[in-house]
This record gives sequence, C-alpha cells and structure tokens, in this order.
Amino acid sequence: MIRNILLALLLASFLSACWKFGRRPEPRESVMGYRPVYSNDLSLLNVTAEAPKPVTKAGKIYVLGDFIFQNELGEGIHVLDKTDPNKVKNIGFIKILGNTEMSIKGTFLYANSYFDLVVVDISNWENPTEVKRVKNAFFGATMRNYQSAIPVPEKNAYAVCVNPTLGIQTGWKKDTVHFSDCYFFNP
Repeated sequence: MIRNILLALLLASFLSACWKFGRRPEPRESVMGYRPVYSNDLSLLNVTAEAPKPVTKAGKIYVLGDFIFQNELGEGIHVLDKTDPNKVKNIGFIKILGNTEMSIKGTFLYANSYFDLVVVDISNWENPTEVKRVKNAFFGATMRNYQSAIPVPEKNAYAVCVNPTLGIQTGWKKDTVHFSDCYFFNP
C-alpha cells in the first residue's frame, strides 16, 4: 500500500514538471509564448478609493468589524458592509493594482502591489492613505521569481518571467520566446 502511494506521488511529481507536449525545449529554441508588457507610469501604483464594482476575479477575504474586504485579483480590494448579515452590500473598492494578497491589523491594510509591499491606513477606507511602500519586497534574489499578479492569457503556454526592474507589468504580449530566457510553462 505504501509502495503504491509512493509510486503515485513520484508519478505525479514527474507529470507536474512536464513541458508542453511532454518535452522540454532545446536551449535557444524558439517557441510561441508571452512576454510581459511594462510601463514606467508611476501613477499605476497609486492607492485610491473608487465606487463599488462587480466581483469578477474573486480572491481571499478578510473580516474586520462590520466590513468584509475581498481581493479582486490583480485589481484591488472590494469593501462590503455586513452590518446586516442578511443583506451584505458592496459599498466600495480600494484600487491597488497588482494585488493578490492582503492582511489587516488594526487600521492598517498590508497588501502586495505587484512585487511591492504596501501599508495602507484604512481607518477611513473611503480615503485610504498609503503609509509605506517597500519596493520589490516580494521579488526573489534571482530572476527565477516570475510570479505575476496578471495571469498569462492562455493555458498551456510559455511565458517570460516578469522583471520588475524593467517597469510595472501591465499585461502580456504574444511573441516568440527562447528556452534560455527566464520563462515558465503555464499549465
């Protein structure tokens, strides 16, 4: 029984590491994939309050008092009023582009904005105030840290790793990529 479980785990690890069509491209081989699109417009990093919007890419939730805060992956955080649990209302949105994670302690919201750690005072969530931004707090020491708040537009596609030193990633462009570039396979 244990042998079968170990065999299944070994097989699963091999399958999860497979490249497209079960083969790994040769060095410098060109394949179709996606390259990050960058911008140097720093206003994209502004934290602002906006009118409520529908949830389309729901993420994690955090409850604080009469409020529910819910990620809209890559866009920011919905603010919902749960004063009446039978009639929860979407009352606003805190725009934090590149956001996928959050935590709240007291009146401070800790969130990622792309690779940055952002601390936001939400004592008045309708007027969020960025207190601190730690640049590239979530970018690894090597270029292998390719995580992006913007999903690759296509499954089973290759994508070049995101490099925050080139600017703020705003999207993806279909293009030729090379195996020797830092890139990953989006299963």
